[in-house]
Amino acid sequence: MQDSETMANMMKDMTQYIMMPKIRYAQGVGTYVSYDIAAYDCFARDIVALVPDVTADRDTALHIVGQLNKHQLSPIHLNDAILDMLK
Repeated sequence: MQDSETMANMMKDMTQYIMMPKIRYAQGVGTYVSYDIAAYDCFARDIVALVPDVTADRDTALHIVGQLNKHQLSPIHLNDAILDMLK
C-alpha cells in the first residue's frame, strides 16, 4: 500500500498536457504548421480536451504546455487558460 504523499503525487500527474504539430492550409496564407494543445488523461489513456490551432510558434506552444503541466490545470479550464496565456 502507498503512503498518502505518494498517492497524492500519482494522482496529480494523471493529466499530462502535450502539443501536437499539425500541417494546415489557409487560403491566402498557404500551408503552415501550427500546434494543437491536448490534455491526455494517463489513467483513461485518452485525450480528454483539445484546443486546435493554438499557435504557429513552437516556443510559445512549449511554454504553454510547460505551464499547464507545472500547475496541473483541470482539463475543463484548458481553453480559458490558453486564451489568457496568449493575451
